[in-house]
Formats: sequence, C-alpha cells, structure tokens
Amino acid sequence: MISLARYRPASRSSLRVAIVEDNTTARMNLRSHLLSLDNFEISSYSNGKELRNGLRTMNFDMVFIDFHLGQAKNGVEWIQQLMDAGSFKPSMGLFFVTSDSLPQTIGQILDLHPDVIMIKPYTIKGLTNNVKHYLQVRQQILPALQNMDAGKNQEALRFIEEQLQNGVSKRYESDFLKLKGRLLLIQKNYDEATKLYSGVLERSSAVLWAHWGLIKSEFFTGKWQHCKNMLDRLIDESLTKDKAYEWLASVEIGKQNYILGEQLLDNIKDSELTIQATRLKTLCYKMQDKSEDALALLEKKVQSNLSVKERLVDYAMELARYHLHLAEQFTETQKTDSVSAARVMLGKASHGISDRQAELQKDTMLALAFLLDDDKPRAQRIIEEASQAHQLSKANVGTMVDAVKVWFGLGQPEKARAILEECDAKLLEHENHIESLIAADLLAETEKTLGIGRERALVINEKGMNEYNENRYQNALSYFHRAHSMFPGVPAFSLNLLQCLTDSNQAEYKDVSIDLLVQELGTISLSDKNLKRMDNIKQKLAKIA
Repeated sequence: MISLARYRPASRSSLRVAIVEDNTTARMNLRSHLLSLDNFEISSYSNGKELRNGLRTMNFDMVFIDFHLGQAKNGVEWIQQLMDAGSFKPSMGLFFVTSDSLPQTIGQILDLHPDVIMIKPYTIKGLTNNVKHYLQVRQQILPALQNMDAGKNQEALRFIEEQLQNGVSKRYESDFLKLKGRLLLIQKNYDEATKLYSGVLERSSAVLWAHWGLIKSEFFTGKWQHCKNMLDRLIDESLTKDKAYEWLASVEIGKQNYILGEQLLDNIKDSELTIQATRLKTLCYKMQDKSEDALALLEKKVQSNLSVKERLVDYAMELARYHLHLAEQFTETQKTDSVSAARVMLGKASHGISDRQAELQKDTMLALAFLLDDDKPRAQRIIEEASQAHQLSKANVGTMVDAVKVWFGLGQPEKARAILEECDAKLLEHENHIESLIAADLLAETEKTLGIGRERALVINEKGMNEYNENRYQNALSYFHRAHSMFPGVPAFSLNLLQCLTDSNQAEYKDVSIDLLVQELGTISLSDKNLKRMDNIKQKLAKIA
C-alpha cells in the first residue's frame, strides 16, 4: 500500500473521497482500487442528486465522477449545478472518469477545470500516478484553495504568484500555471490570462486547457478575430472539434451573423447539443424568424428527455420561454394558444424542480404568462410571492428580465428599473460565454420592446464613463459597446467606444474595430467639442501606429 498520510488534513486521520458512478461494478472496482492506495474514507453515490445530498453533511477532498450517469443529468451538468449553488468547493479535487472520448464530451469536461480526466479502461498504475500527483500538488497549493473556498480569490492569486516567483518543481509548474490562469479568469484579468496561456502554448501547442483558456480570455476581451483564428485551427483537432464549432458559432452570433451561426451549429448533431448550445441555436432561429425550426428543436429535446427529470426541467422551461416570446408578438387568438402552451410546459417542469433558482424562474415565467393573458391580479400575486420567497438578485438574467416585463406590465416601472440596474452588473460577472451572449440579447430586446432603449443607453453610457475614469477599461468597453449597439449614430457613444479602445491599446472589441468607428464618425456631423476630441484621438492613434 502506498502511504499518503502526509497529504491528509491535520484534523483528520483519512482523506474523504466521493465516487459518483451509476454502474455498480465500476463503482465497486474504483472503490477497491482507491482503498488499495490508502485508507481513504469513501462515500459512494449512483447519481448527482445523491452527491448533492451528501455535500449537505460533509466536504470531500476528492470527487471521482463519471460523465455518463445513466439516463439522468451527466457528470458535467451536475458538477456545474453544484458549483453554481456553492456546494462544490474549489478545494475539492475533481477527477472525471469516462469511457467517452468524443470531442463534445471532453470539451464539456474541460470547461469545469478538472484536476484529472481519466479515460476508461484505466489501469491501476494510471490511477495511482494520477492520485499521487494530485495529492502532492494539493499539499503545495492548499492555502490558495482554502482562500478560494472563502471567496478570497485575490489572496489565492497572490499566493500562487509568490510560489511561482520563488520557483516550483518542474513536475508541478503546469498545475500552478493552470490554477493561476483559472484565478485570472475569475478575477476578469483577461490580459494577464492571455499572456499566461500564450506562454504555455509557445512551449507546447498540445495543452488543451491552455487553448480553451486563451480562447475564453480573448472572447471576453472582445478580441473576436484572434479568437476566431484560433478556433479555425482547432476545428481539425478530434478532441476539440465540436467545442470549437460551438465557440465559433458564439462569435458569429455575437456579430449578429445568425445564418452562419446556425450553419456552424449544424455541424453538431441535435442529440449532442448541450442545453447551452441548444439555446444558441434557438437564438439563431429566433433572429431569422424561423420559429417553426426553434419550436421543433426544443420539442425534440423535451421529448428525448422525458425520463430525465432534471434535464427535462431545463428544456421544458426553454420551450415555455419561446412560447411566451411568440405570445408577445402575436394577435389575441394566437397569443392565447402560445400562453396556454407555455403554461403546459411550465407544468411539466414543475414536477422535476429541485432548487430555488429553477422554482423562481418557473414562477416568474408563470406571472408573465398571466400578464399576457390580461390577468393582472394573478400575475401580481405570483410575482410578489416569488419575490418574497426567493432572492431575485441571485437569479439568472433571463429570470430577472421576465420580472422586469411583469413589473412594467403591472404599472410599477421603478421596480423594473431597479432590476435592470442589477442586470447590468450581472452581465459583467458572466463567466460563461454562451450565457453572456443570450443574456445580452434578451436584455436588449426587452429594452427595445418596452420603449426604454434610449433612456437605458444613456444610463449604460454613464456607467461606462464611471468605469473608464477608474481605468477599468474592460468594464468600460462592455458598457460603451452596449450603448453603441443600441444607438450606433450617437456621436458620444461612438467617440467613447473609440477613445476607450485607443487608451486600452486594443484594435477591436467584438464586432467593432477602430477603423470602423473612425469611418462611422467620418459620416456623422460632429460638434466643435467632439471634433476636437476626434482630432486628439487620431493623434494618439498615429503615435500608436
């Protein structure tokens, strides 16, 4: 037996390990192999729901989870849900075990920053080496992990940087850099993250976690052309193909190239589309007025997941949301049919809901359905009860936007505006590229529909100015770009975006470049003050060039 005693927490005689595997034989084999390594305290579960219940009473040092968990949600979906709920802590070692090496599977797993990916059939020697290496690294980075558990990410980053400066063993350097990159992404320090991942790839172009880290950094920095160039190269890689198509589609959809976005997603089988990729494809259909295709895709996903209660909730609520979207566009008769269809889907979803956020999402959509049915008293009662029972500030942007529509419809615009303020902050916090795209689109569409686009653009531009004055250029670019997208012809919005790009020494941001903005401003009549400002920007650009 290999003694791992020195890796145990001082307060415990053994390390706690969770195994999540739906196959009884595979679960027992893994347990037996782990016990042959050391006297681990092992808890075994057959699915994510059992793990969630286990995490309510204890923490684990390592979690081994299979990707495929029978007909239920897969391992990635469960871990993501537990991370979102704060149940799965950064200090828990994450080992993914899977016999599936398909690109879409590996891509999903990599998004979670796992410590180890083990492909079945694995050997005892491979398992031993992976566990031993992880525990040796863990011993050295534990202070950083504990800071992350406490939400002290800056302190965690400082510790990792100090260790790297003092020099770490070559065997562990990659692990330290991987954690540093993860922390830089969490801190939204995308420029530093870009440098780190680029440096790793210069030494070895085969490091997948560095590829995805660099792509994510450049996506959120708005350097979409760089991002696209990298993705084009990864299309040919077997382990990254499907994920590359998903990211490429995100870039094109962000540029409002919905036809191309749809074509890129067509490279992934409908059965292999994740919930997020399904939402992306639905957005493509919606923006092309291809509602029949959107409904057909979502209905297919609902039907194929009828026996998977947890996943059915997600797809049923997406279908309900699309029916409500149609109801907002339709005449009275068609509206009634769409609202009725939405309520049926919300009813389906309600049977499988097991967390507060999903409950709040369902109730908010139900309130919107009654509002569209002109039953304001019922809509008000539901939204008030939901707001009292749950914290709307912790909801996703989609749920918050539904609440905005309801409060506006009930004649309480101040409540709606307060929620919109919180939505602005949420958009800056998004770590998921697909969620950020869909949330931004939903927010812009709602502002336009409610007739508050210009008012909101002015508010968003002012927020951009505040961020710019504090030299927080990435946040400022996000706000200025939103204001410019809402009203491209407003000189102040275009100038602010151009100024910020120039001062941050960045040639592009998403679908806008310095050249395009200069060209656009050349066609707009500018005041003397703005002309002077434009001349100053041009002089600065000439020096940079």
